[in-house]
Amino acid sequence: MNSNEKVLVIAGLDSSSGAGLVSDCITIRDFGCYPLNCVTTLTAQSFDRICSAKSVDFNMFKDTLDVLVSDNKNIKAVKISLVSDLNFIDYLIEKLSTQLKGVKVVFDPILKGTKGSLNSADIKSVLKKFLPYVDIFTPNLEEAEYLSDSKIKTDGDIQSAAALFRSYGAKSVIIKGGHSSDDEFCSDYFQSDEFTFVLRQKRTSKAGVHGGGCALSSALAALLAKNFAMHDAAVIANAYTTKGVREPDLASENLVRAPFGHHGLNLDLKDMPEVFQLGFPSSKESFAPCPLKMGLYPVVDSYEWIERLVNLGVKTIQLRIKDKQRDDLYLQIQKSVEFCKEKKVRLFIDDHYELAIKAGAYGVHLGMEDLLKADVEKIRQSGLRLGVSTHGAYETLKAVSLKPSYIALGHIFETQSKIMPSKPQGVYKLNLLMRILKSAFSTVAIGGIKLDNVKSVVQTGVGSVALITGITKADDVDSTVKQWLEICSDGGESSWK
Repeated sequence: MNSNEKVLVIAGLDSSSGAGLVSDCITIRDFGCYPLNCVTTLTAQSFDRICSAKSVDFNMFKDTLDVLVSDNKNIKAVKISLVSDLNFIDYLIEKLSTQLKGVKVVFDPILKGTKGSLNSADIKSVLKKFLPYVDIFTPNLEEAEYLSDSKIKTDGDIQSAAALFRSYGAKSVIIKGGHSSDDEFCSDYFQSDEFTFVLRQKRTSKAGVHGGGCALSSALAALLAKNFAMHDAAVIANAYTTKGVREPDLASENLVRAPFGHHGLNLDLKDMPEVFQLGFPSSKESFAPCPLKMGLYPVVDSYEWIERLVNLGVKTIQLRIKDKQRDDLYLQIQKSVEFCKEKKVRLFIDDHYELAIKAGAYGVHLGMEDLLKADVEKIRQSGLRLGVSTHGAYETLKAVSLKPSYIALGHIFETQSKIMPSKPQGVYKLNLLMRILKSAFSTVAIGGIKLDNVKSVVQTGVGSVALITGITKADDVDSTVKQWLEICSDGGESSWK
């Protein structure tokens, strides 16, 4: 998991180690990255109070930034928090325009400390020239109100504030809800050109912890360094932060605000937030289950392929016919269902859920866009299993809200079978998602998986491996299927209603 991508941290030094640079470094190491430190402010503080804060000399800041940037050519991300001198911003812009051009940037504005003054510079005047260099801007509610010159009381207010910051140039905005008046839930609002959603967690402590905001932004920077998409990084960082708030360090000392707890990537589904996206369905009850380990899962486009592969020992298979106007569409589905039911094979029908229900299929497979239009409750009541395609942590959590029979995680590697809306997830991201999902759902890995890379996929613990061309374009289908079954297994016998 550790590949040591370098993350440059520009922040204040907290003498209590609960927040600031020390907390940032621990967080970044938790995600398998390597931190480089540029100090902006020295502080004398404990968990209970801030005694004093002093900005470092500009030349010291400049020299530190210069040596780190010039001697480390492969910095992948920058995390910026406490800015004590506006001249630092001007010099940062110079670096981000030249030597650090294209590097991912997370900016967590700190305007004041919870327990006293940190002598932060008033960054409001530089937002318009600095935010164009920022990938994720993470103000809390109070900071968002001040920086947007607005009062945030409603959902519309928070949407408007985020839109304002994006109009200044920020690629995405997370407005953190830890300081809200809601005693039951803590909600973070995410907005970018492509995505708008809310991440909600049950509040564990009204007092919070020392350093939660620092940990969130550092986790975001590390995830961007690992090439996570911004919306996926938001989900994982939220889960990491929630666990650190719920299980703080030094908790046994009964501090009012204990320091944030660092627990590595030992995340669980209970740490993950609820995701709310307008128009996306959810389900109060679970869909019919399927085995956690379904083994080899070929995806084919005809009854003939189904018959051939099932006779070779395949016990989980998908019929994917994209042509909705095909004259024999239902006939293909009906024949496939009847054959697979007789053979006790798990047959999923891609997309055509109405016809799958009519034919009495084992299950149906739907993508994210399909789910926006499908009658999800009708599928559940029919007794069909539901498999859902996802492309990263954000979509995985949306799938979780449906309580489906399985979640397909992809695409893992580059694939030629279809144009994909996202970058390949890779084994690192698959591994992380599997550590979170564990055995809560049946899982399927899909996308670009070949005989020369499948073992690294299976080692993540994923329950099934789906593929298209790896079998259908093989020179010797019979021997190829045998090899796949030896590596992935057949998933065992099926049970039909």
